[in-house]
Amino acid sequence: MNSPFVKTGIEGLDEIIEGFPRGGLIVVSGAPGTGKTVFAASFIYNGIVRYGEPGVYGSMIEDERRFYEYMLRFGMDFEKLRDRGLFRYVALPTLLEPGIPSIANALLEAVEEIGARRLVIDSYTAISQMFKSEGEARVFLHTVLSKIVRELNCTTIIIKEMKTGDMGQGYSHEDFIAEGVIHLRTHRLEDKLARELTIVKLRGSELRNPDVCFTLYRGFKVLPPVRIDGNIAYRRIEYPPDPPGGYTTGIPDLDQEIGGYPDGSTILFEIDAKLTYREYSIITAPVVASYILRGRPCIIVPSGGVTVKDLVKLGKLYGVDEKYFQRYMRIVVESNVWEERLSNVIRIKPDEEVGRRLSEVVESLIKEFGKPPIRVYGVDRIVRLYGEKAIDLLHTAQDRIRRRGGLALWLLKPVKPWLSEMLAPIADIHLKIMRRHGCILLYGIKPRTPLYAVRLSDSPIPKIIPIV
Repeated sequence: MNSPFVKTGIEGLDEIIEGFPRGGLIVVSGAPGTGKTVFAASFIYNGIVRYGEPGVYGSMIEDERRFYEYMLRFGMDFEKLRDRGLFRYVALPTLLEPGIPSIANALLEAVEEIGARRLVIDSYTAISQMFKSEGEARVFLHTVLSKIVRELNCTTIIIKEMKTGDMGQGYSHEDFIAEGVIHLRTHRLEDKLARELTIVKLRGSELRNPDVCFTLYRGFKVLPPVRIDGNIAYRRIEYPPDPPGGYTTGIPDLDQEIGGYPDGSTILFEIDAKLTYREYSIITAPVVASYILRGRPCIIVPSGGVTVKDLVKLGKLYGVDEKYFQRYMRIVVESNVWEERLSNVIRIKPDEEVGRRLSEVVESLIKEFGKPPIRVYGVDRIVRLYGEKAIDLLHTAQDRIRRRGGLALWLLKPVKPWLSEMLAPIADIHLKIMRRHGCILLYGIKPRTPLYAVRLSDSPIPKIIPIV
């Protein structure tokens, strides 16, 4: 109670803000289907179960029974909280006939009865249409502010309905009065559903990330910018088993979504220019590490800007120590590029036939280990090495993979836009990795998947969360 802010309890949101101003008014706006009700209900529910702050939900949108059933789908059992005297649902439509003042009185009564510290009015837009004038709407809002918000120190969310595209044009008196304004919206990212939240204002707070992605998967979850720990240390990781006839992606959630990578297949990773090497490696490194740690070899032609030193550090992070790195990995670089003089670094001369040299390395690995390697090709470096014949080289390499088995990962950065059009049709699996508002996003073109948020916690192996 000493803090001027209350934690929202909404997963991810309290990572980017201190909370909502205690005893303040917050406007949550958005078009239909943007998640306003789930956001507001999460504020009430988590306030009760996590912080012991009773709550009231006043609505003229739906009846009480439907509200309970709907919220239970998101893991929120409001009936149980009601039975414990910690929650009250106020159905506002039945209160319209006696007049608008009775709405404020009913809300005030419910708040006082259970000692509520959180209140939602759903929706203020619907209530305001009952007023005779904007002046009457302001009187109602000031009554709520003075009697409930200020006197009872009850942090209040009012839900505001907006038409699609209204943001920036639909501001009205409640937005100017409120301590906080949050806008929710949906849009299409290619043919995928994307959800975004904008904190328009939050008095007393420093907003470093006012725009974030979110999902309604198993509740309202804000997806803050991904933070990657720069302190790389050796960790032993248990990777998922290989699926029948194929290989694990190294990421349990991704295995569940796409079933792993089939033997003899080529996976095209189309990588956004905004992503750093460490960011896209969150998806690509686990499959390579899990492959090597099962005693299988690997050949890598690194993307531009990626050094052998980078690969050594990355291997340690994903459980591949230097012994495994030296034993199972072969790294191909140009002879004129300075790199560490390691025994597993193969240098190609400028006038050397690249395709033949790579084929020789692959065949030597199969002979040495009795298993086909995983081939990781930074397409931008292949193009630099092989010029216009790069497509022919990759076609030929794919034919060999189908015959000999193993996997090929093509890491495609947007250095040559035409490469995507040439490679996408022949890849067996086509995944895109991008970043928006600091959140790393992933989705499949082949196979077609929804949009996923890529999250890190206490492990370098990410969680893959559908945006639904």
